[in-house]
Amino acid sequence: MTDPFRDGEYRDEFEWEKEIRKDDDRVHDYLAELPRYIDLPDEDKVISKRIRRRGSGWDDDFDAPPDDDYDDDYDDVPEEDFVRHRDGSDVYTAASRMAIDLTEYFAVEKDQAAARAMMRALTLLGKLMARSLDVLRLEDGELVTFRIALTKRFLADLNELIGEYEKFPDAIRDTFLKDAFKMRDEVLEKIRKYRREQKRR
Repeated sequence: MTDPFRDGEYRDEFEWEKEIRKDDDRVHDYLAELPRYIDLPDEDKVISKRIRRRGSGWDDDFDAPPDDDYDDDYDDVPEEDFVRHRDGSDVYTAASRMAIDLTEYFAVEKDQAAARAMMRALTLLGKLMARSLDVLRLEDGELVTFRIALTKRFLADLNELIGEYEKFPDAIRDTFLKDAFKMRDEVLEKIRKYRREQKRR
């Protein structure tokens, strides 16, 4: 696959979205299999092998970029400073905080249905954190159409996350929903901000 981050490779947000959706499909397949294999050794290998056997797209030409593709300057920046002072930090920080809180509840949850919802929610939060790092790595004004497409996927992930939160036990449901709705409002504002930037170009 050609490098999607090369200047001019994708010209609008819809082409970016098409590329991002390929990753979304992989995550969806993984989430569907995860509850069945969560306690197995090497669960990731088992799940990926099963999905590849079905021909679900995991055996296409996608390759993760090598570590040295990223700017070496980031290696010298402490993570907390890197996150705090860049666009996208609010999504990363909020998702990280929710994941930490949720992990404590997941560890002691006895109800299987609630535990499955928590497991799926944790995976979605991890996905939000990973995607927000894609935004954090961009310089101000860089790849605005990519930012728009990626932030629209934040919104889709948040809507799915809210659906999982609705299945949580009464004692914690409202707290997690409140945080998710607040994040969704912030993401909507980001989309409006990026569209304004795009119009000024």
